[in-house]
Order: sequence, then C-alpha cells, then structure tokens
Amino acid sequence: MLTALDTTADVQRHKTTLAILPVGATEQHSEHLPLATDSLAVEAVSRGVAERLDAYCLPTLPYSISHMHRGSRGTVWLRNQTLAAVVRDIALAVRHEGFRQFVILNGHGGNFILVPIVQDLNLDYPDLLTTTLDIWAPIPGSGIFQDPDPLMHADEFETSVVLHLNERAVRKGKVRDRSDCIDRELLRYFPIKRIARRTHAGHPTRATAEKGRQALTCMIEHAVRSIRSTLEKVERVKKKR
Repeated sequence: MLTALDTTADVQRHKTTLAILPVGATEQHSEHLPLATDSLAVEAVSRGVAERLDAYCLPTLPYSISHMHRGSRGTVWLRNQTLAAVVRDIALAVRHEGFRQFVILNGHGGNFILVPIVQDLNLDYPDLLTTTLDIWAPIPGSGIFQDPDPLMHADEFETSVVLHLNERAVRKGKVRDRSDCIDRELLRYFPIKRIARRTHAGHPTRATAEKGRQALTCMIEHAVRSIRSTLEKVERVKKKR
C-alpha cells in the first residue's frame, strides 16, 4: 500500500496502477460527533481497501457537498461544480502519472454529483477506469445495527464508527436519540436546522465501539469485493474486442 507519507521514489518503484480517493466532509454532526466524522470514516475504509488491494491511497478530500448543513458554524461546503472540477483535476493528475484505475470512495451522503462525474471521466478518458461507491452501502443489510436510519447522520452507525476510531472525539454526555425521521427530500430546499431541532438521525445511544469495528470491517470487505468485481467486468469486456 502507498500513501502520501511515501516518497515519489517509493511510488515510482511500486507496480500498482490503482489510486483511491477518499471523499469526506466537514459538517455538523449534532452535538456529540465531530465535524470530521465523514472524513474519519472514509479515510479508515480507504486505507483498509488500499492495504487489501495494494493500491495508492490519496489524502482524504475533507470538503464536499455540505450546504444542507449551512448555518452550523464550522461546516464548510463546496458547490457541485467545484467538487466536479476538483475531482476531475485529481483524476487527470493520477492519470498523467501512470495510474489506470481511479476509485472514488464516498463517505458523505450528499455527494450525488460523484456518479455523473464518473460517467464523464469514463467518456472523456477511457484509458482511466473511474468508479465510485458509497462506503456505507452494505450497512443496512449487515445486521450490525438494530434499526439503521435511512439518513445515517450522527446515528447509531456513525457514532459507533467514531467510537471505534477515536473515542475521545465523541461527546458522550451530549448523545441523544430522536424517534422521528428527517424528511430527506426537504434537504434539497432547506438546511437541516430549519427542519429538525436535533440535527441528527436515529438512536446514537445504542452505539458501541465494537459495532463500529464490525461496521468498518463490513465496509472494507464490501468495497474490496465491489472494486474487484468492477475491474473483472471491465477486463472481460476489453477481451471481447
């Protein structure tokens, strides 16, 4: 596995052609989780995936589409076109340096723009296979959590992951449950503070570090299987030509 802590000589000697970009966020996660929650999770998953696939794990992009959390001090967001331009430039940089597979691991639920970005990159640069996946995709069916909230924001899942990765970052005295669900569609029109007094989802009081460990393992294994499957499918199509 390679990271930005390696030297350019280390990367030059390494045979991998796979680069992984973790995309996180810097946004409010209620009163009990840090602004960097999404970035912490996606970095841990990406490093685990890169280790399994012996890939180059790029530094985590800590800003993305977080303007649905505007009005909560400390939140920083990019516009969709800005994120698209940044990801495109990163893709072209790794392509220029000889990488031929580019995986964007997404740690934030608001980054819908990543799918059309991938479509355009594959259209414009067919010699760079670009794909993306949401790290939390396997969580709802994993059985780790009693009742995962569809929003997955500072809930039992995210709280457990942070407890596992950095327990001191969780403000345990501030953890509160909420019984109602936030209408996700309304986040297209209003910041979350306008539609929910408690700006998180689900039952974070049920969170444990052990559940976080299990979730992290589940996400890494799912991402590794998905990436391998995509690469194999593409190779099969190439061989048909």
